Formats: sequence, C-alpha cells, structure tokens
Amino acid sequence: MEQTERKKSLVSITMFLIITGALSRVLGYAREIVITTQFGQNFQTDAYKSAFLIPDFLYLVLVGGAFSTAFIPVLSKYLKDPQEGWRVSSTILNLVLLLLLGGIGFSFLFTPFLINNIIAPGYSQEAKELAVILTRVMLVQSVFMCLSGIAQGICHVYQSFFAPAIGSLLYNILIIFLGIWLMPVAGISGFAAGVVAGSFVNFLVHLPPLIKIGFEYYPVLDLKHEGVRHFFQLVLPVVLGLSVIYLNTFVTMRLGSYLDDGANTLLNNANRLMQLPVGIFGIAIASAFFPTLTQLANERDFKSFNHNLENGVNLVFFILMPAMFGIVAVREPLIRALFFQGAFTEENVIKTASVLFFYGIGILGYSQQQVLNRGYYALNNTKGAVVINTIVISVNILLSYLLVRHMGAEGLAFAYSIAGTLSMFLLFYGLKLQVPSLKSGRIILSLMKTYIASLVMAGAVHYAIKFGEPYLILERKSAQLLELYLLIMLGAAVYIVMAKLMHIEELDSMLEKLQAKFSKN
Repeated sequence: MEQTERKKSLVSITMFLIITGALSRVLGYAREIVITTQFGQNFQTDAYKSAFLIPDFLYLVLVGGAFSTAFIPVLSKYLKDPQEGWRVSSTILNLVLLLLLGGIGFSFLFTPFLINNIIAPGYSQEAKELAVILTRVMLVQSVFMCLSGIAQGICHVYQSFFAPAIGSLLYNILIIFLGIWLMPVAGISGFAAGVVAGSFVNFLVHLPPLIKIGFEYYPVLDLKHEGVRHFFQLVLPVVLGLSVIYLNTFVTMRLGSYLDDGANTLLNNANRLMQLPVGIFGIAIASAFFPTLTQLANERDFKSFNHNLENGVNLVFFILMPAMFGIVAVREPLIRALFFQGAFTEENVIKTASVLFFYGIGILGYSQQQVLNRGYYALNNTKGAVVINTIVISVNILLSYLLVRHMGAEGLAFAYSIAGTLSMFLLFYGLKLQVPSLKSGRIILSLMKTYIASLVMAGAVHYAIKFGEPYLILERKSAQLLELYLLIMLGAAVYIVMAKLMHIEELDSMLEKLQAKFSKN
C-alpha cells in the first residue's frame, strides 16, 4: 500500500515538473526566437552566447549540480532534527557565497584575458569586446542564481516543488520583456540586463516557501559538523566532475569561435532544441525520482530502490525514445517554423537543421544520464559517477578536435551525441556492479519495444514530409506552423498505436490511471 501511494505521489510530482518544465523551456525558446529574429546568427549573438559561459560555470560548479546532488541526501537525514539541518544548510550557504564572491571578483578582473585567450580566441575584435561587456553584466546573475539553487535544494527536500518551477518561468518572461523594451537603446545588451533582473525575481519567489518550511539562517561556518563533512565527501567529486564537464563546453565554444560568424549561435540554437525534451522530461523524471531513491537507499531497501530505478529508466525510454526519433525526423520543419523570420535566413534553416540531426541522436543518452546519475548520488557513490562522466567527457573533447576538422559544426554536435550515448551504457553498467540485484531484462525489453515503435513513427513522419511538402506554401508562417503541428500529431498517433499494439507497460499504466480518474468523476 505504501509503495503504491509513493508511486502515485511520484507520478503527480513528475507530471507537475514536466508541465512547468515544458512551459519554462517554451519561454526559453521564445527568448531565443526573439533574439535570432532581431539579430540573426552573427557576431553579436555569438558574443551573447559566450557571455553566459563564465557565470554559468560559477553557478553549475558551486550550486547547480554539485549542491543539489550532494545536499539533498545530507539534508534528508535531518528531517527529524530541523535545527541541525538548518545549521548544516547555513554553513554550506555561507561557504558557497564566499567562494562565489571570490569567483566573481576574479572573473570580472580577468574577463578580457578569458575571452581573448580561452573562450573565444577565434572571434573578431568587435565580437570579443562585446563578449567582455556582456560577461561582466551577467556575472551579477550568478549571485541570485546560486541563492535560488540553494533555496530550491531545500524546497525539494521538503517536497515543495511549486516555487522553483514558477521561478524559472518568471526568469524567462523577464528576459524577454526587458530585452525587447531595452533593445532600441541597448541592443543585445538589453537581454543581458534582462538575465540579471530575471535571476533576481527567481530568487525572490523562493522566499515564501522557505519561510513556510521554517528555514532558519545562522551566520556560522561549522566545518567540523558531521553533516558538513559528509556534504564535502559527496560534493568534491561532483565539483571535479562538473568542472570536467564544463571544460567540454569551453572546448566547444573555443573550437566554434574559429568557424564562420554565427557558428556558436547555430550550435547553441540546435543544442537548445536537442535539450528541450531532455529538460522537460529527462530532468523532470530524475528530479521526481531522486528524493525517493535517496530515501530507499538510506533505508537499505534495495528491492524497492531497484524497482523505482527501473521505472525511471523505462519511463525515460517510453517518452524520450520517440522524442529523439521525432526531432531528427522533423528537424527542418521545426527550425523553419520557429526561427525562419526577420534576420534568420533559409540558409540558416538548412545549416541549423543539419547540426540538429547530429545533436538529436544524443537525446536518449543524455536523458538517461540524468536518471542514472541520481542512482549513484542516492547511493552516496558520487565518485563512481564522476569517474565515468570524466571518461565520457574526455572522449567528447577528443572527438570534438578530430571531427571538427572534417565536419565543422556538425562534427562538434556528433561528438557530443556519441559521448552522451556512451555515458548511458557506462553508468548503467556501473550501477549493476554496485547493486547486483538490479535487473536488466525488463529494461532491455522496454528499450526494444520503444525503439521499434519510434522507428515506425519516424518512418511515417518522413514520408509525410516527402509527399506533403509539395502541397504547402512554406514561405508562409501559417503553413510552416500547420506542417509542424500535423507532423507532431501524426507522430504521436502512430507511436501511441504502436505502443498499444506492443503492450508497452508505461502506456498501459497511464491509460489505466486516466480510466480510473474518469470513472471516479
């Protein structure tokens, strides 16, 4: 009974995170559409994309990934002793802020050196100067994003998911509206100002739930506290791993700076589309399952742990396998419908769609990486995940240098996808070694069924494009949107029919829940 209730709760949380995550991603793409419509893909947009690199690095290393994955297991142990939990939280918060301020100060002083010699040495001088200005503006957002990340970790421990989800929506809304408002006088710098304002509002939204939870702040640095020491044992390997992962981002940006003007913008636009299903579904599923996996691991209930992990992996297969095939199949209609207006040309459409093909084949690998990494973190084995991810990123960097010479931007995208797929297999194999009772039979069956259903779906969509496009006037935005809508509906219908015919467990479970809900009403 308890396991059934827990599963229902996980489903509800997952659906909420999927919906709000989808809205946030849609707003994020609306932001990118506004920028590319106004500026196209040129040195200005390249400078804007590069300006995120240092602030995002500070956030992801100090809070974004390291804090949440190490902090949730630690704070979960103090749910019955909140005062000690707040003391641990305050110590970690104070230390993170001290490190952050040092990082911001260093980055502000040495921004010209970092841009000119490490991040974008291939840019024109004009692009480099603009990137320096935008980077210094965006460094301010790191403070608010780190505060928001810490607050989000606390909220998730206490099963409070509303504020973090709403905060990310407001973040993107402010960037769009403030950027458009300031654009006539500030150009693309107006969007950088919107980033700072959006991050500030995102932090403010977290304050009411923190007060409701009863969070208490202490101006302490109790580094000898058992919980703090445990946090560092978990977080240091993760920080190292994230640093290596972000090294790959630096390498991609650096290599892209030597390609044509707009190459880094093109790579960013295609990568963001690839990350859309990963962010909406992969991260949402992982975030929903992680607290439960952590609790079960702490209770040493490995039978339930394995069952929940298998459910998470299979749910990713069910949702993300068709997403991968679908994005690859509709890549050109998708790019055309979203970006083909203003300064964005047909040539940009074709080139971006080509890069999206190579990014798209990595969707499944990076989605499973989200869930499988949580399995390691729940088991307090951050070192294992870091070792595997370090190997994967090393492969990615090596392949990037090799493939960019022969394939250009497409080579960088292909290297990224190969690494993501490799990560999925290595992480699962590592978990099986750690938890021998983890069964792969049910997972392999799910993989094969979703693969076949998705392949049939992609074939149907491909032939629909081939035989349907000659009858559409694709210069019209209405025709572009109609084509994309019909292709999505066709793909969804074919996949659902195939999933039903093949008795895919996840679809049957969803249909049973819907039937039960309607029967109750």
